[in-house]
Formats: sequence, structure tokens, C-alpha cells
Amino acid sequence: MSFDYGRDQRRARDLIGCLVEETGFSATEIARRSGLAPSTLTRIYPTPTVGYSLSVRSIAKLREAFPEPFSMCEAKMPSELSAAPAPSAMLKERAHPFAMPSPRLIPVYAAALLFPEQGDVVLANDLEVWEGDLSRPAAHMTMPFGLSDPDRYFAIYIPGEAMEPRFRAGERVILDRIKPAPIEADVLVQLRDDTERSLWTIGRLTARDRNLIGLTQYRDRVTGSIHRSQIRHIFPIIGMIDDDS
Repeated sequence: MSFDYGRDQRRARDLIGCLVEETGFSATEIARRSGLAPSTLTRIYPTPTVGYSLSVRSIAKLREAFPEPFSMCEAKMPSELSAAPAPSAMLKERAHPFAMPSPRLIPVYAAALLFPEQGDVVLANDLEVWEGDLSRPAAHMTMPFGLSDPDRYFAIYIPGEAMEPRFRAGERVILDRIKPAPIEADVLVQLRDDTERSLWTIGRLTARDRNLIGLTQYRDRVTGSIHRSQIRHIFPIIGMIDDDS
């Protein structure tokens, strides 16, 4: 089944709206009583601000905090919520070096800001650049509901502030290994490097032709162009999850 992120976000918004109606609380209060950051819900309800949905863990916390209202909402949309495990079955998001991860998990990678010496990386004069090894996950996380192929998706922790306020340091973005990135999409760009380091940059894809792509990073409105000879791969960002959701 193909993944329609917009549809998935609408289902999450419907769930939050139903809980607001059933409990009489605001989305912010529901989040606090569930042990979630308020932005976990307010970025979806009432008006979504980014490509963002609820993780299985967030759904489980909502169920635990509001069992009766959640059951009422679940009766209205059973197929969307049935994938959320009970709290006792929630998976810890850390690496398991001596066991194969569950087929329903996707890898989460870590990266660090790169502070190169002058002339070391040309892009670093314009765009924020990261260094991280994507051959070794730092952890695994349960796939958000709506995703169906664990081999297709992966996540990475945002290490810097260049994409604020859209994405903040410590949040995880989910990326698609297969889907081509359209213009105006947020993307993670894997760079080529002569020293065989694993270098990355992030931004909104503003232009693309046979030779160059253009990226913009939100916080300082930094723009930069990258020649195709410097690009290994472009991954579209299809969603984001708070670090505590």
C-alpha cells in the first residue's frame, strides 16, 4: 500500500479533534496530561503547520491518559488506531546490537554539526553541514502509522538549528529512500567527499536543473547551490517526530 502522508496527518488531526470534543480540554492540556510536549499535538491540530503526524508511542500515551474518551474516538476510527500498542508493549527506541530489529522498526541515525577548517568543505561557508555514519543506526523506532515498508524509510536526529522553526535540534525527521524530491520539498542531501566522510546538508529544494540544485535553510534564510558532482543522493523529508513523542 502506498503511503499518503497528507491522509495520515488528517487522521491524526481527527483523533486529536475527537479527544478535544470528548474531554473538553484543549489540545495543549491533553498533551500535558498525556506526558507529551504540547507541540506534539498543536503542530497537527487545529491547523497543521508541517508534514507531521503522531507516532505509535504518542497514540499509546493518549490512550493511557484518556482511556474512555480514546475508546469513544477509537470506535469512530478503529482502523487508524488499532496499530497502537498498549503502554506495556511500547518499544524502547535504542539499538539492540545482539538482536535483529523488528520488521516494524525503522533505523534512526545520528549526525553532528561539521565545523571544517577554512577551505575544507566549500558548502560550509553557506549551508549547515553535518557528518554522520548512516551505515550504523544509533537506534530503531516504531514506524508511524500509515507507513508500510520498513526498508523504504529511515529517520535522523536533527543536530543543528539551520531549519528552525520548521525543524528543531533533537527532533527526528523521517525520510523516503525511493520517492523523488519535488521542488519546494524539504530534503536531506547526501554529499560526495574525497576523504570518504559521510557528509550531509539539509534545506528546502528551491531549484534543480541538470547541473545544480538550490537549497534554502530557514533560520537565517541562507541559500546555496550544489553542483551535481557533489551530490550522492537527495532524500525527501516526509514527516517529523518530536524527540519526546
